[in-house]
Amino acid sequence: MTRFARHLQDVTITNPFPGLPRLEALIGRNIVSRIGSNESLPLAEHTVSQLWGETLYELARLYPDPYAGAVRQRAAALNGVTAANVVVDAGADSLIALFLRARVSPGDVVVCTAGTYPTFRYFAEGVGARIVEVPYAETEGVLHNDLPALARAAREHDAALLYLANPDNPTGTFQHTDAVRTLQSQLPADCLLLLDEAYIDFCAEGERQGVLPNTARLRTLSKAHGLAGLRVGYTIAPEEWTSKVDQIRTQFAVSSVAQAAAVAALDAPHCSQQLIDTTLQLREALAAALLQRGLQLLPSHTNFVAIVYPDADSALARQKTLLAQGVAVHRPPHPSMQHVLRVTAHPDALQNVVLDALSGA
Repeated sequence: MTRFARHLQDVTITNPFPGLPRLEALIGRNIVSRIGSNESLPLAEHTVSQLWGETLYELARLYPDPYAGAVRQRAAALNGVTAANVVVDAGADSLIALFLRARVSPGDVVVCTAGTYPTFRYFAEGVGARIVEVPYAETEGVLHNDLPALARAAREHDAALLYLANPDNPTGTFQHTDAVRTLQSQLPADCLLLLDEAYIDFCAEGERQGVLPNTARLRTLSKAHGLAGLRVGYTIAPEEWTSKVDQIRTQFAVSSVAQAAAVAALDAPHCSQQLIDTTLQLREALAAALLQRGLQLLPSHTNFVAIVYPDADSALARQKTLLAQGVAVHRPPHPSMQHVLRVTAHPDALQNVVLDALSGA
């Protein structure tokens, strides 16, 4: 049996405002007058229309589809699943929080890698979870998620949820689909695998399609579609999970503007492919430049490069040098990862002044 948070296990919550698209489907015709939604009247020469045009103003003025149906349909087609297997929310971060709320009761154990994407821990603490961290494994100098150790920890602690970023953030390393499927099969029967695939579009080896058992696969339009500021993400999961999280999701979290932009982006895959190709070229150029300066890198399957320094002080010194120049690079906050700097594949990163600072020249 699929296991949810205790207070949700035997409860069905009904959304009081399912939105006009669902009403149209129910009555079998289009709504031509929205006089039940209490939206504001259109104002001639509204400041938003003056700054950004009437199209954006009209989107901003009207309530969005609470279920982001158009985005769901496109995400489903892209991933070879049905719309019932997709949930849209305000970015992958919101989806992490949503699935934690749906599965974890206060005191339940969640498992993750020590030093992985820190927002997971931030949200897990917020739902009252007990967090068990497993160190990264190191193979020939490469840090990577230790899948057997994660599975053992989940079984030993009877974990409610296991979080895995794949490709990983901040290391950039990747676990192949067969290894992830093996991991899922080794978890307790009622342990949800929260599989964060925010960077999967930059990974040539990544399997993008399909529903995995008792697994929520998180995707974002922030990275490979260029919509980070609009906050759009989606999950691919078994229908029993999408149905449950829809009951507790903030229904109007994804704005009309964000939904329209997401539809436009998903309808133009050539734009995403161009962005991916350009990013991969920059990533390879950045890696080559850093290697030429004698720096130790982790193999990246993302839109960034992770540099491993001998110790935290070395990484901090280089970060401070760059900050003094107005350049921000990321140093993971977890104590076990503070000897690493994460640098986005971007033309700015290829400037000699940045490369020299990163190498301590």
